[in-house]
Amino acid sequence: MRYVSAYLKAAGCDVQAIFMCSRRDTTSPDWSAPAVAALIEELRDCDLIGMSLLTNTFRRASTLVERIRSAGISTPIIWGGTHPTVAPDESLTVADIICIGEGERALLELVRRMEAGADPTDIPGLAFRAGGRFGNQQEIRNPIAPLEQNLDDYPFPDWDLPSQWIPGRDGLVRPRPDLLRGALDTLRLESSRGCPYHCTFCNNAALQQLHRGLGRWTRLRSIENVIAEVEHVRQRYPGIRVVNFVDDLFFVRPEEEIERFAAMWNARVGLPLELDAFPNTVTERKVRALSKVPLQLISMGIESASQDTLDNIYDRHTPLKRIADAIATFKKYNIRAEYHYIVSNPYEPDRNVIETMRFIADHHRGPAVLKVFPLMFYPGTPLYERARRDGLISAHNDVAYDYMGTGALQFAKHDYLAVWLRFVLNLRNIGLPSWLAHRIIDFAVNPATRAVLDRKWFCPTVYACYLVGRKLWKNFIYQPFIKPLKYLRRQPPAARPLAQPA
Repeated sequence: MRYVSAYLKAAGCDVQAIFMCSRRDTTSPDWSAPAVAALIEELRDCDLIGMSLLTNTFRRASTLVERIRSAGISTPIIWGGTHPTVAPDESLTVADIICIGEGERALLELVRRMEAGADPTDIPGLAFRAGGRFGNQQEIRNPIAPLEQNLDDYPFPDWDLPSQWIPGRDGLVRPRPDLLRGALDTLRLESSRGCPYHCTFCNNAALQQLHRGLGRWTRLRSIENVIAEVEHVRQRYPGIRVVNFVDDLFFVRPEEEIERFAAMWNARVGLPLELDAFPNTVTERKVRALSKVPLQLISMGIESASQDTLDNIYDRHTPLKRIADAIATFKKYNIRAEYHYIVSNPYEPDRNVIETMRFIADHHRGPAVLKVFPLMFYPGTPLYERARRDGLISAHNDVAYDYMGTGALQFAKHDYLAVWLRFVLNLRNIGLPSWLAHRIIDFAVNPATRAVLDRKWFCPTVYACYLVGRKLWKNFIYQPFIKPLKYLRRQPPAARPLAQPA
């Protein structure tokens, strides 16, 4: 939304951005009644209403459309984002228009056509609902537009807070930095678009296919442009403490470019940095260069440590040695790491899960941030299509719509081996010796153990114990003792001084 808003503003459009945010652990509408009423009043004078959504915010977006229409507002509503792109049939039952693919150019052309009173129904990248608000009796789906190849040509995302709103208890409020929680404490930005990999659980595989022949799919911003964005936002909001690159592709850059980036970052920014990494792109030279900046975290998706699962189920051709080497390299350079695993995959045989547990016992070196996610069948992904053909899910897979992508919330969705994998992973993280981790795995996978524990009650019971333990830890240890110490030890970031505006 911030990219699209900035693009429209640069062309002279009057744009208000309303972030109908929520608690992260719910996909259900949970706004206050005054906030929804204020939203309705804000929209009454608009000429076009746009919404950006993912699969797990589909129901929230649908509820907003229903409330807008029930308030008598007939303004055209356009949906964009990942879900309308990969699930256009469903999205066109709610929205008047959907944008398939990247939306900057398509939305600006729609605005210009509407201003001129011209027919917009042939704009590339847009699809129009049958019997909608533009006179078309039949559904119209136009070809996707070619991809913008030079991302540096786009304006920086829109952080003009005086033209934006967020919901509050008593209505909509302007999003001052102190009301944005972590949004302007940690600045999140994209250094690239597209991904060269095509993992079967990821929407990127569907997006690659949709954009085939429309230009290079994986596109990198120049490091000069990325650093300029950080400087631009910090000039306005100097309270930013950390910068997080939310894409997986920073490590795809050549080693020489990453070394140049590290030097520029230290000279011009100096803020702590968080990066995501794909194990195939990690090399010691890149990590060594980045270890010279205040690197706060590297997140890496491992997903599985079974070569069979990686190659034949996830189409993620990552040699296990590359994963082990990356873990060892992060440890060597004392870099705080975060690792992700996917569990409870109905296509993954038990032996493959056990291989992953053995890998964890052999190669994990704590402490690290750990995230374990049950497999989600998101619309458009190859695994979603496979599961539909095999009858594992219906055409409308409710789990993907009902849950946010958080591991803790879905702990109860784990199967027996997933619970033990998480257990071994956390024990290794606090320093359990490798040999003892293997003995625990031997116990967990022993047929006699499974005959007793691998029952319907096991996972819900473990989940209940987990919730009780987390609550006790938070209320009686973390909050009264550890959190105050963190505040006392917190030091201001060693950032470069900001240049004064001319």
